[in-house]
Amino acid sequence: MRSLARPSTKPATPAQKNQRLKMSIVSGWLRPLLGVINIGYQSFSGVLTPMNACVSYHLKNALTGADSVCEMDYSKAIFSRGELLNSTIREIQQMAGCQLLVKWENASPSLFCAGNDQANFVFYNPDKQAYLTFENIADRSAKKVSLKMAESFTGDAIYGWMHFTNTATGMVSTSVYLGQVFIWL
Repeated sequence: MRSLARPSTKPATPAQKNQRLKMSIVSGWLRPLLGVINIGYQSFSGVLTPMNACVSYHLKNALTGADSVCEMDYSKAIFSRGELLNSTIREIQQMAGCQLLVKWENASPSLFCAGNDQANFVFYNPDKQAYLTFENIADRSAKKVSLKMAESFTGDAIYGWMHFTNTATGMVSTSVYLGQVFIWL
């Protein structure tokens, strides 16, 4: 039997404070996406939970800066890691009424690129510190989808990611960074 841990009476070192800050930034940024991450990291988590595997990746690869000045590098964020093939993003077009039209090109059909794979999108607004997710919004074979953004995002720069899921097999693709998009009415 293991005894209960006792809180340390020693003050935290600067390195410990720095690590706690980094962990807080990453886990706080990812926490709203728990549902997406639980699906997206399910096959790559090993002994870790999907969220812990995702936090570990982002601490190592997507957090930039030094010491207490850290921020997320959105281009390196990955919310889903898997075997399905990604599609090539052809166009992201701003439409009237806070709509985004996303068009993509698919690889040849295979076990890892089925027409019924479902497109999923994650958008993050750093000004509002808010996410907008679209889960299973279109079949891969559609090659395009129109997404209604939140009107509260009007005038803001947002960042986006796309990945595919196959609900029959449980497989996912690795998420792809869509870049920065400005939202207008």
